[in-house]
Amino acid sequence: MNVETIVFDRKKALDLYRKYKTHQHYAQPIDHAIQRAYQLIAQGRVVIKALESIQLAGLNEKGYPKLAIANATHERCIVEMSNDGSARMARQRWPNRLDRTNVFTFPADTFPRQNKFATAEAQVPLVPIHLRPKRALGNYHVLWEAEWTRMVPHDPMLLRRIKGDMWLVVAAWDLTEVERAALATRLNT
Repeated sequence: MNVETIVFDRKKALDLYRKYKTHQHYAQPIDHAIQRAYQLIAQGRVVIKALESIQLAGLNEKGYPKLAIANATHERCIVEMSNDGSARMARQRWPNRLDRTNVFTFPADTFPRQNKFATAEAQVPLVPIHLRPKRALGNYHVLWEAEWTRMVPHDPMLLRRIKGDMWLVVAAWDLTEVERAALATRLNT
């Protein structure tokens, strides 16, 4: 899976992290997010732009996004594609419009315009127990190559949002055949 990685020199990131830390007494919330991103990059961690990655990956042959994102606790992700090139990914068809954590809205012309309004459903990959955070799984999201059919997905990433479209890659894995078989039981519910 190709994603938009924030590439930055680790030494320079450490220097900038220290500068932000020195001046944190009058920092704004956005400054704390930038400081955290610099700190993670200086530690050698991978920071990506997940929403931009979804946009740049484009649409599959059926007109749905190639990549999807959902909260790690969700079992399914619904995508609603509008004819103006906008889209929305959420756990249900009529999500709470105020939910900025679990509903991802892409504005008009994010994707190529189509002559129809379309909806599809994809299964959210299971986070293997050895990669799962010990608590607060609801604070994490999964990015994966969506099938938008009743098929079990492949190639996911576990992400933690820093701010906006800056996401820390916590883990990346391929689902084993055993995990895929277990997930297939969700298809029947």
